[in-house]
Amino acid sequence: MKKKIGVFIPATLGMLTAFGPFVTDFYLPVLPEMSVFFHTSPALASLSLTSGMLGLAVGQVFIGPLTDKYGRKKILVGSMLMFAIASILCIISPNIYIFNLMRLFQGLAGAGGIVISKSMSTDMFSGKELANFMAILGSINGIAPVCAPVVGGLMAGVTNWQGVFGLLLGIGIILMGCSMRLPETLTPEHRLQKSIMQVYANLFRVFRNRLFSLSTLAEMACFFTFFAYISSSPFILQQVYGLSPFHFSLCFALNALTIGIGAGIGPQFKHTNTALKCGAIDMMIAAVCLSFCLFVHAHLVVVMGFYIYMMISFGLMQPGLTATALDAERQNAGAASAIFGASGFVAGAISSPIVGIGKVEITSSIVMLSGALICLLLTLPLCKTLKMQGMKKDLRH
Repeated sequence: MKKKIGVFIPATLGMLTAFGPFVTDFYLPVLPEMSVFFHTSPALASLSLTSGMLGLAVGQVFIGPLTDKYGRKKILVGSMLMFAIASILCIISPNIYIFNLMRLFQGLAGAGGIVISKSMSTDMFSGKELANFMAILGSINGIAPVCAPVVGGLMAGVTNWQGVFGLLLGIGIILMGCSMRLPETLTPEHRLQKSIMQVYANLFRVFRNRLFSLSTLAEMACFFTFFAYISSSPFILQQVYGLSPFHFSLCFALNALTIGIGAGIGPQFKHTNTALKCGAIDMMIAAVCLSFCLFVHAHLVVVMGFYIYMMISFGLMQPGLTATALDAERQNAGAASAIFGASGFVAGAISSPIVGIGKVEITSSIVMLSGALICLLLTLPLCKTLKMQGMKKDLRH
């Protein structure tokens, strides 16, 4: 498809791909306030992150194959409608248990935006055009982790947590309207003719591929570490270091920006395995140093420095892990994309509630160290396999 598509389609699809940061990052500045409002512990408040991420993970795996059989647009509009309804139910939740359940539904609905936006892009473009279009979406998506907590912090200064979720509701309604104006990109003749059971039965066969499995597991370890930071930083920076919700959101936005810097550095390496190895080693070093700083209650500037170091390392690994996993299962790209995309949120759903147990500085350090170590142990054999495959290609040429 070589015609010009204007601004509306890439802008809408770009915002849809950003549902992950909006569902997880947007309300972080009001997380401590919510634990007080619901008369609950930080662990139960952080469980709302877990339920939202679990919804994002399961939703991608469920919705992705479904759109291959029934088309994209109707399911996308339905997902946005469900997101708006779930946001209303979050606002009126009477206790933390109902709220966490509604967060699960909110994540399930938001997952539709993430997985369908990528599928629609693949429908419209191929080859170099697809790569260029995905770069545009990536640029739009890169703004979300920076904007979401800053806007949430600003909202926290003028309203309560319900007001923050009210804005999420508004975003959902706007995107539902935008989704209704998008074209249907998967025409009936191009949809899967298999039964729905056959579609889902093939989903996990991608794990037979060693490169895909190692890449996906390493991605999970990365996100295990990353979401330990996501869920613990509001409590560490606000309650331990005394930052206001707005100042916390600025620190969070700075760290999010450094993820983009790391991702930009990754493709500059000549070989993917070199970038992955450097990223894994750097993440391990950052986790050790950051854990020590939190243990001794080092100055905020030092702690922020190692947060930044860790986020750059995280960003450095993302392009290589994604490209390796999806390229290894090119013939099953839809299933591979759904599984790989969901894996990070599964890891986050596991790590987020753990950091709220006990003293947050200690438990978050343990989780970050564990994730970084597992990532390193998985990345080393992955890099070895990539190097061997590169040598085989050189010999054939």
